[in-house]
Amino acid sequence: MKSIKLMIYGGQGRLKGIIEKEEDIVVIGTTENEMELLNLVNTASAMADVILLDAQSSGKYGQEVMTILKETHPSIPVVIFTACPENHYLIEAMCHGAAGYVLQSSGMKQLVMAIRQCANGQIVYPASFKALLMKRLQQDGEEKSSIPVDKVIEKLGAFSKREHELLILLTEGQTNQQISKNLFLSIGTVKNYVSRLYKKLNVRNRPELMALLYRFQK
Repeated sequence: MKSIKLMIYGGQGRLKGIIEKEEDIVVIGTTENEMELLNLVNTASAMADVILLDAQSSGKYGQEVMTILKETHPSIPVVIFTACPENHYLIEAMCHGAAGYVLQSSGMKQLVMAIRQCANGQIVYPASFKALLMKRLQQDGEEKSSIPVDKVIEKLGAFSKREHELLILLTEGQTNQQISKNLFLSIGTVKNYVSRLYKKLNVRNRPELMALLYRFQK
C-alpha cells in the first residue's frame, strides 16, 4: 500500500504524532514558517501528496501561502483544519482553492479521512456547507442584485448545451457518478468534460469553480 506523504503547516506540529499512527500516512515535515514550507514543498525528495494547514482556533490559515502554493504546485491538494464554522471562512478557503475544509469539532477521524480523500483527488467539505453554498448560489440568483446561475454560466463563456447542463449539475453539488447517470454518459466522458471545462474557465478544481461562479454572481 502506497503511503500518503503529508506536509503540515501551523499548529506547532501538534497533529504530527496523532496522524503518524495511521499506517498509510507519513508526515514528511512540519513548520510554522511560510518560507520554510515553500522550500520544503519545492524539495523534490519531500514532494507532498497533501498539505495540511492547521488553523487551530484562528480563522487565518495562511491565505498568502495558499495563493503561492496554488500558483507553483496546483496539483497538491490543501486541507484546512479549523475551529471556525463561519461561512465566510469557508468561501474564502474555496476562493483560494482549498481541496478540503474540516472543522476541529468533527474530530481526528474525519480529518484523517479527508486527507485520504483529498490525496485521491476528491473535494471534502462539511455537508452543511455544501448544502448552504448550493442554496446560496440558487437563492442569490433570484435577488435583483444577483445574477441567476444559468445566466452566470452564459456570461462566463461560450458553452455547448452539454457543457451547460454539466455546469448546472456541478453547481448542484452532484458527483461525477451522479452526473454520469443523469446525463447517460460514462464516467470517463464526464471526467473529460469536467477537465475541458476547468481549462476553459481557468480553474483547477471544483472549489475554484464554485468560488468563481459565486464571485461572478455577486
